[in-house]
Amino acid sequence: MRFVKLTLLCLCLSLSVKAGTVDSLRQVIPTLDYDERSKAYLQMSQLLSSGHDVKAMLECTNEWIAYEQNRGNAGEEDKARWSRIAVLTNCALDSMLLAEAPEQMNWFASHGFWNNYYDTWDSKACVYLYSGRIQTALREAYKMLDDAQTRDKNYGRSVAYQLMGVVYEGMGQYAQAAEVFRKCIAQLKESDGRVEVLTTVYDYLCQTLDASHDYEGVLSVANEWEQCVKQRLSQKSSLPEIHYATYIACLCNKTSALAGLKHIDEAQQILLKASQLQSKSGTPLGLYRIYYTHTRWALAAGKPHEALQYIDSIQHMDLNAGGNIDFLRGQALQMMGRYKEASELFYDLYLAKDSTYTREMRLQLDELNTLYKVDELKIQSQLERSRFWMGIAILIVFALLLFIFLRHRAAVRLRREHALLQESNEKLEHSNQQLQLANMRAGESSKMKSLFIRQVSHEIRTPLNILSGFTQVITSSGMNLDETTKAEIHARIIESTDRITGLVNKMLELSDASSQAIIECNDDVNAMQIALQASQDARMSQARHVAFDIVADPNVKNIQLRTNLKQATRALSLLLDNAQKFTKEGTVLLKIDAYENGLQFVVEDTGIGVPVTEAERIFEEFVQLDGYYEGTGIGLTVARSIARRLGGDVVLDTSYERGARFVMKLPAIDSTSTPKMNANDQVVGTSM
Repeated sequence: MRFVKLTLLCLCLSLSVKAGTVDSLRQVIPTLDYDERSKAYLQMSQLLSSGHDVKAMLECTNEWIAYEQNRGNAGEEDKARWSRIAVLTNCALDSMLLAEAPEQMNWFASHGFWNNYYDTWDSKACVYLYSGRIQTALREAYKMLDDAQTRDKNYGRSVAYQLMGVVYEGMGQYAQAAEVFRKCIAQLKESDGRVEVLTTVYDYLCQTLDASHDYEGVLSVANEWEQCVKQRLSQKSSLPEIHYATYIACLCNKTSALAGLKHIDEAQQILLKASQLQSKSGTPLGLYRIYYTHTRWALAAGKPHEALQYIDSIQHMDLNAGGNIDFLRGQALQMMGRYKEASELFYDLYLAKDSTYTREMRLQLDELNTLYKVDELKIQSQLERSRFWMGIAILIVFALLLFIFLRHRAAVRLRREHALLQESNEKLEHSNQQLQLANMRAGESSKMKSLFIRQVSHEIRTPLNILSGFTQVITSSGMNLDETTKAEIHARIIESTDRITGLVNKMLELSDASSQAIIECNDDVNAMQIALQASQDARMSQARHVAFDIVADPNVKNIQLRTNLKQATRALSLLLDNAQKFTKEGTVLLKIDAYENGLQFVVEDTGIGVPVTEAERIFEEFVQLDGYYEGTGIGLTVARSIARRLGGDVVLDTSYERGARFVMKLPAIDSTSTPKMNANDQVVGTSM
């Protein structure tokens, strides 16, 4: 997306200014009055922009604003104030921009200059976006859209949609980004938006579709973009130089789409047309895009040597204008059979990407901590046991645990990929296949991270919404609630906080499971004590949709287990919870019997079952075979880890076909005296 921002900046900077110098203007300005003086201030600000003298630019805008205030010319003061916002934005003076934006927005709104009002808001939100505070930027976009809807301002809607699209694209949610970019274009067309603004959004949309490899979509949008530009400029005899960058960007996107569709010759003709425009009156950024597009075309055409030449030309320009140049170089090297160089380059890119991901995750966790801090609530005496603040604290702890967990996962993945690269260096003849495997694993890892975040967000959003809603109800002024309603609200709040607590406990258990720490076994208990406590913790008696029984061998009560009662109970309760969750209507049965070295707890259900091919995969972290069921996919992982650290194990019995059967084995104190069941043993049933 950096291409798009720099394209717009080049369009702004390419505006011509009258001849003269800053010093001469400073001398002549005091002798001018009214509009002539305003024009002189505008000219001097443009000259200073080309010289990058930030202090002088700010002083110029301050003088200009003060002059227009004194003579009461709101129209010229609008230009002066927007010039100051532009200086703060282009010079990356983020702290000053955030501090001044509210004051300038109030002035623009009070005087009816709505375009600059929304543009200033957008500049403020972009500070959040490009500093990694993505959620804050997205909230600003939605606030802006709501404001524009209330005031019925099409331009405000278009700016809000554009900002949403940029945020979604940065989050990798390309479908949502494309949708809001299309809404933005529709708003701009309805409000007769300028060619430069339409160009920005069309370019965003094309690059979003390109990132998701929708080349047909890119080509369709580029053709629409080209027709739109021609229609808007149909009154002119020839294309103005200021719009060359617009047309070049359009043709480059069309070339990339055709190359992606393997229409090599047609893509080459379009690229030649763009190069001709660039040679007439182009900017350094335009040349950068031409070279970048040439590189992609050469790779699509099977010409890696030509691609490398353009990559070298790009790097000699020393212009950081976006695009993954190193990735393209790696593709070219791979096509040329220089596998070792390609593998080293891809590995460096992998490390950089992983480091960037970790840094972005840290920023987002810090942002979440800030967003979800709320003032202390004054709850009525009947609700004093509510644990609303505990829910907020758990959310913060969860965010920190999530960060620690993801760092652990990144370290594990880094060691695995390093081992693969060492093997690749030893067997160069297989390096190409190993590179493809590494790329596939990197994609799966990214999907796993995204899926995990979505699952946890889904699990925690519902109880948080309930807590927020009831808190607003009970704290509303003049709200009188009867005792029944208060009791119901209190119960829902307790239920929601328990749900959040349960989720965080699972995350803590998963973190402990990953550590492989030994569990101390100091409790001498019998099997029925574990079974009854586990069924109570799993709330099996409250599961109205299933019939639950405990069936035990009579001799089991004589067998003592030297274990950890709390951990053994927790592992079994997770298996029971899993059984009732995946059994919509039917039976859950807990059997307890002896085996050679101890006792086994068998949990049978008549639910959806597990395919034999997935018998081991379901014990991996975050695996869910059916996305329609709630959960995070960590229960079975934690249960098996606990059982193994207690000296036993949890396995899936693949011979059972009526649903699913999980077997948890625990060793007895004296395995030599363990009785065995036979066909004549009596079975005791305990109905729950």
